[in-house]
Amino acid sequence: MADRVEIAVTKGAKSASVVRIAKTELRAWAAELSRWTMADEFRVRIDQITRTIPRSTFFGQGGLAFLRDAWVASRVACALPSDMVRLVSADRPDFEVQIDGQIQQFEATEADIEGRRRGDELDDPRPRPDPVEAWRTRFEAIPASLDRVIAKKLQKDYPTEVSLAIYVNLGCYGAYVEEGLPILREHTARARIKFKRVFVLWEGCLYKFWEEGEFRFEKWQYARPEDF
Repeated sequence: MADRVEIAVTKGAKSASVVRIAKTELRAWAAELSRWTMADEFRVRIDQITRTIPRSTFFGQGGLAFLRDAWVASRVACALPSDMVRLVSADRPDFEVQIDGQIQQFEATEADIEGRRRGDELDDPRPRPDPVEAWRTRFEAIPASLDRVIAKKLQKDYPTEVSLAIYVNLGCYGAYVEEGLPILREHTARARIKFKRVFVLWEGCLYKFWEEGEFRFEKWQYARPEDF
């Protein structure tokens, strides 16, 4: 891909090549993703972009948060389903979707284990064992992770029409969905006072828990076979 710079980083006797994406390329991507695009096309495009970026770059280089917002936008837009979607260049909200001619605005955020440094995690194409104990650890981290990100969002001001989409990056291979849904409902309840609707992306599905301050549950599939 164009406009990439590789920097040799030396640590003792070892050296590694760190890919940095040039600001010109980031600006081009941001401009492209900020144009109204058909939902499926937007999803294909953001996947094309993100799958070429090494993990250390994607999570380690500053200025790439808009790509993570675009990934969330692509899944929300295709799940609802929407006609078109785009990022918003202003500070907030993060993206908009168009459904039957009506525009809905969304703020995107991600819930994960506190202190996780994904930029330090190596790209590894080989399958690795993932013990059941690790699934449970991730599952039990969900309440605190939701509380943390929602508390941050409640400190900011948003237009009254903005919805919140939370990507819970704590997958458990579907093992705890029945147990997890009441937890998601309980720990997103505070957000209903600030946002028009509250959605959670978890375990391949988009869940709506709150609308206009009331509990209103709906579910859509967003994961597709090509995601795996």
